[in-house]
Amino acid sequence: MKVGFIGAGKVGCSLGDYFVCNGISVAGFYSRTQAKACGAGNNKRTHVNSIDKLLTMCDVLFLTVPDDAISDVWEQIRTLPMKGKYICHCSGSLSSAVLSGVKEAGAYGYSVHPMFPFKSKETAYEDLKQALFTVEGDEDHIDDLVSLISSCGNPVVKISSDHKAAYHAASVFGSNLMIGLMNQATELLCQCGFKTEEAMKALKPLAMTNLYNFFEVGSVDALTGPVERHDIKTIEKHLEAFDTTQKETYRALTKEIIKIAEKKHPEVSYEDMKQILEEEK
Repeated sequence: MKVGFIGAGKVGCSLGDYFVCNGISVAGFYSRTQAKACGAGNNKRTHVNSIDKLLTMCDVLFLTVPDDAISDVWEQIRTLPMKGKYICHCSGSLSSAVLSGVKEAGAYGYSVHPMFPFKSKETAYEDLKQALFTVEGDEDHIDDLVSLISSCGNPVVKISSDHKAAYHAASVFGSNLMIGLMNQATELLCQCGFKTEEAMKALKPLAMTNLYNFFEVGSVDALTGPVERHDIKTIEKHLEAFDTTQKETYRALTKEIIKIAEKKHPEVSYEDMKQILEEEK
């Protein structure tokens, strides 16, 4: 199966380079500028000057454009001959339903999402081997796409369109929101007199070790700290030190941690701690 891309940003270029490295034939890229598609250095990419030509060259077409452009791009190409083609987008939150009328066009529609942060379109492909992919769409041919991605050695999970929003929210909790959380931790240390670089250096072993423990032994066994110890006085001192935004974040996450602590220490009642958090509304 030959693969083509509309859009030559970080996701499209990274996927294309990754497929090539794993023996999958990439027909080329269509983008508004040839230079953007071709790239530089060792990542030479074939620019195709029209979408209809690209469609004739590939079996699988990826629409690697921003989420809010997927529908518009699809509307531009849906009248082109595409019988038997696999049309895919890479949005984590949108389902294949955004490709309205794809079955009537004789094609098969899918959302294919790598659970991975694309930092650079020139180097991100080197680490894509670690990513899990989810595939959602036309059930009759979905195994063909699963096989294509699995041939690269990546784990692939089929999900339903009903679960796309929750799936993407989980991805955001595990990536973007963690950045926000670490930013708040850094700001708090800066309030204590740390320089930003010092704060980040101090937090790194703490954060990385806790994440490692979480993935090694799970949330219950990895949990430490004042909530797990049922240290109410420390929680109260924390709440006194925060501004409104920090307090809101702390309250929400502490409530989540209490759920874990209750599993770890079923003999302990955390109701008094829950009450303190409610009083801080």
